Amino acid sequence: MNELSIIQKTYDLIKWYVPILNRLPRDHKFNLGDRIISELYNLLDRLIIA
Repeated sequence: MNELSIIQKTYDLIKWYVPILNRLPRDHKFNLGDRIISELYNLLDRLIIA
């Protein structure tokens, strides 16, 4: 049950953080924002696999 908690909390982090990143200025959103979002989804994928 504890493993599912970390997956849910990571998913909640993504849901909370993506709208904040989308409000960044255009230059930062497409460079930094996309990189952070990609790494957050990679982290979620790794947690699900583990």
